Amino acid sequence: MLNSFSIARARCAVLTDSALREEIRTHTGTEEEASSILRSLERFGGDASIRFYEMTPHVGNRMIRNARAVTWSVRALRE
Repeated sequence: MLNSFSIARARCAVLTDSALREEIRTHTGTEEEASSILRSLERFGGDASIRFYEMTPHVGNRMIRNARAVTWSVRALRE
């Protein structure tokens, strides 16, 4: 079962791209979802008011053909 997880913005800033990708992949279980989360993190940019990023899994609709089993939402937690 996949669980929500969070990463501090300061931690994202000090990790190499590959190390951050690997950390996220260990939580999501797939490279595809890790890439999707990284794109979301990039869209937040360098907003200094962000303290943490929270990633939450959502079970997909398996009734729809080719739907992903799990998708992840990314939320910025600010001061």
